[in-house]
Amino acid sequence: MTGQRLARTLGTGAAAAAFMAFTATPLGGAPAAQADELDWIFDLFNPADWAAPATDTAVTTYDWDALIDADAVSGSADSGAFDLGGLFGNFSIDESTYDMIHTFQQGWINSDFGQFVDTAINTLSGQYLIGNGTDGIDGGSLAEAQGGDGGLWFGDGGAGGTSAEGIGGDGGDAGLSGNGGTGGAGADGGIGGDGGAGGTLMGTGGAGGTGGTGLDGDLGGDGGAGGVGLGTMFGEGGVGGTGGAGGVGVANGTGGDVTAGNGGSGGVGGRGSDIGGNGGVGGAGGEATSNGSDGTAVGGDGGDGGDGGIGGQTMGDGGVGGAGGDATANGSGGNTVGGDAGDGGDGTGTPAGAVGPVGGDGGAGGVGGYALSHGEGGTATGGTGGTGGTGGEGGTGNNGGAGGDGGDGGGARTTGTDGHPTGGDGGDGGTGGAGGIGGQGGPGGDPGEPGATSANGGSTGTPGSPGQPGEPGPDGPPPNNQD
Repeated sequence: MTGQRLARTLGTGAAAAAFMAFTATPLGGAPAAQADELDWIFDLFNPADWAAPATDTAVTTYDWDALIDADAVSGSADSGAFDLGGLFGNFSIDESTYDMIHTFQQGWINSDFGQFVDTAINTLSGQYLIGNGTDGIDGGSLAEAQGGDGGLWFGDGGAGGTSAEGIGGDGGDAGLSGNGGTGGAGADGGIGGDGGAGGTLMGTGGAGGTGGTGLDGDLGGDGGAGGVGLGTMFGEGGVGGTGGAGGVGVANGTGGDVTAGNGGSGGVGGRGSDIGGNGGVGGAGGEATSNGSDGTAVGGDGGDGGDGGIGGQTMGDGGVGGAGGDATANGSGGNTVGGDAGDGGDGTGTPAGAVGPVGGDGGAGGVGGYALSHGEGGTATGGTGGTGGTGGEGGTGNNGGAGGDGGDGGGARTTGTDGHPTGGDGGDGGTGGAGGIGGQGGPGGDPGEPGATSANGGSTGTPGSPGQPGEPGPDGPPPNNQD
């Protein structure tokens, strides 16, 4: 083992030991906040115990890359690489245990005594070892909108801000233990920022930022991706960000036609060593309004839900599709069409023949937009419901995920004489995921209901059609099938 590799090993061991000591120490038993009574803490965090050897001039102080060997964390076959899992004997914890630890860590960081001690430790070490990252700045450059990283030992990443261009900054990453920061929200149709990475020992990825609402008649921004959570003891991917709503559209003159903006897509869920993040919800379509006679208003389509993230024990589910935008006509002879809903995101699955958990469920399709016409002789057509997402394929011995339910069609209503409403068609159910070897296929999603109609001016209207049920996924081959 080289001197630098040994230094990394010793440094990580001391950092991890200090982290575990902090995690296990109750706040109520902490000594008084006086410098001469903090020797036990200063000794525990003595930089001499984990700093690089004097003979190794390539490493004088430890940054994050020096504390953690990236090859070891990613499962390198190099037997000489340091392995965090080996340090803790491949010890793992569940979600509730991590939540308890994380709650304690945040209580420590935000307490007066914790801030006093952390400041001393960070100052003595010359590095930011304990504490939360700073939040990104709104209204500046994209670099300024990025959330700051949490402390190398523990602390959450800072939340992303929103840049002057309307793009969300990425959330900051956690160190050994903590949650990634939430991605910043987009503005004026800008995309949301990605969530930060959870701790390399334990943590949850940050949620993706919400996409920005579109300007007049423009598209909504896509939601940011959920951050990865690849902790060796516990890791959960972040949920994808919600897509931004489409921009509203308005036409005021006679014969004015307007189409509102479509909603943005939901962000994909983050990958987790234990739990995959769910996909984000699609953004709603924008609302359209025509105020003059003989005008046409078309609501924006909803955005598709994001796909779920890969998980070692639990796959992420697809996000729900966004609702179609409503449409309203206030003049005589006005025609309205509700926006079509977004499709549900797909649940994540395991490659055929590989070991893995039950497939993730597909997301439900969104609801079609509502159409309303107030003038004489107007027409109103509800939007079509979204198709449910496909369930993920199950790993060996496990079942496929369920297909998502189809969304309901949008309703339609006319209030003037000789008006004619037509309900939107329901969305089709999603296909169930295939079963793994020895597993059963997932059930197909239920179909969406047709949109209801209402006519106050004497017309009976035309109902929409229901969606089709989703096909169940095929069962996997028997375990003894070698083909």
